[in-house]
Amino acid sequence: MAYDSTIPAGGHGNFVSPNTAQEHDGVAVDFITVDVLTDGTAEVTHPYAAANTAGLHMIREAIQNQGVNILGNGVETAAFEHTFMVRRDTLDTISSTTTAAAIQAAIRALNSNSKITLTISSATAADRDMGKLTAMA
Repeated sequence: MAYDSTIPAGGHGNFVSPNTAQEHDGVAVDFITVDVLTDGTAEVTHPYAAANTAGLHMIREAIQNQGVNILGNGVETAAFEHTFMVRRDTLDTISSTTTAAAIQAAIRALNSNSKITLTISSATAADRDMGKLTAMA
């Protein structure tokens, strides 16, 4: 927006929030939330270790094996959810078998893996957008 000489410099009227989602730097991001439905905080070892508690690492690998680039992730919430920040351009949200559905199926398939003691046969994965058409006032 161009400078408006009728409003004091730095005034809030010179800075208007756009009414559409936008990216300022880097790549467009999206969020995938995985609900494992049970406490997975003990599943923190690496799959190469002798322990059978590599659930969280295996979930991350299951997402990446679907061709999704993980840029960051949160911690397990009290509701047993893990949120992953991913590149939006690696998600397919149009076809009948979306990336989120493929991720969910891949995570559920981990349930029979010998490196996991966590029961995740009913885990869910969902694409969570940050927002739509909401402008800051």
